Amino acid sequence: MKGQQLVMERRTALGLAGAAMLMGATRGWAQGAGWTKVEALAADFLAKGFSPGVAITAARDGQPFYSKGFGMANLETGAAVTPASVFRIGSVTKQFTGAALALLEAEGKLSLNDRLAKFLPAFPGAAEVTLLQMLHHTSGYGNYTNQKNPADFHSFGRLNHDPQALEDMMREQTNPMFVFSPGTDWRYSNTAYVLLGRVIERVTGAPYADYFAKRLFAPAGLIATAVDNEADVVPNRASGYSAKKGDPKAFVNADFISMTVPGAAGNIRSTTEDLCRWHSALFGGKILPPAALKRMLQPGVLNNGKLPMVPADRAKPDEKKPMSYSLGLFTQEIEGRKFIEHGGGIFGFISAMGTFPAERISIAVLTNSNAQEREGYAAAHKALVDTANRAAVGLL
Repeated sequence: MKGQQLVMERRTALGLAGAAMLMGATRGWAQGAGWTKVEALAADFLAKGFSPGVAITAARDGQPFYSKGFGMANLETGAAVTPASVFRIGSVTKQFTGAALALLEAEGKLSLNDRLAKFLPAFPGAAEVTLLQMLHHTSGYGNYTNQKNPADFHSFGRLNHDPQALEDMMREQTNPMFVFSPGTDWRYSNTAYVLLGRVIERVTGAPYADYFAKRLFAPAGLIATAVDNEADVVPNRASGYSAKKGDPKAFVNADFISMTVPGAAGNIRSTTEDLCRWHSALFGGKILPPAALKRMLQPGVLNNGKLPMVPADRAKPDEKKPMSYSLGLFTQEIEGRKFIEHGGGIFGFISAMGTFPAERISIAVLTNSNAQEREGYAAAHKALVDTANRAAVGLL
């Protein structure tokens, strides 16, 4: 029934720790102290009720040397997570949007220095903001997802919307529209990336999903990646879950959200192995010409020519560090090794994807729950992802 949501609940038939070991499926061969620790953390992550399932892949040059699934992809059918399980990846989508725009610039169809007004003249502030600032999160645009009443966003998200309707909603609901003057600070903005998807469509004359499929997914050899549509019948699709209130280890089906709503900010589905193939192809020069790849990986700077400074710790907002963010990708160092990464979250799913470019090693960790409110979740998820990253390059 339109506007009505059916919420279904089910406990696992097996203890989740048992599910992690008994139902895990593998396509990997690497083993050692590092991966043993990763598997122990994965089992603990599931046992504590942080997610029904998790998939982890590590690959060199796109070829997996460790690839496993733990727990369950669907609590109602008992289907196990495997390396072929398909998850929504949330904001990991942003790097695809960045690559598409870098490619369009290389083809001479736009400049990243163009003002948004060239493509969407009616959107507030479009004459003051460049595409590059939007890509770097230095545009100043707020977040349409942060509405005063979260229920309003959830209600809007349950219905399909055409691109113009979504643009209209962002115009009305991004509040404040600007959190700072363009180019003077850094603030993560989903509004900016949804608008960038609209720019791709204006330039190509087709849905950005078509451009992604033809110019990004196919050249990278991705076999299970697509701009998601909840109507699609997807083999091996993992179901998304949220924490059940009042029960520390039970789940409910995640709130429904139409994939028309996150748009180019977060509506791709993929697998851990496909994501590793993607990074191998992207950093290996199969997607972008060399100058465009350099452009994509160049960290964004403010109007003063310096990197943005952001709080190093939410608990210590006055202590700041430089932010290195390029076209949908963060850059950091792990024990002196350059690491390029991005995470994501959307109703029912949390994702992490990164690459050590010098070692040509990529790691993807995907889970089918967004139960961050459970005590200990953030630390446990960080430990799992960090340990997988370090295990992949022999730092454990």
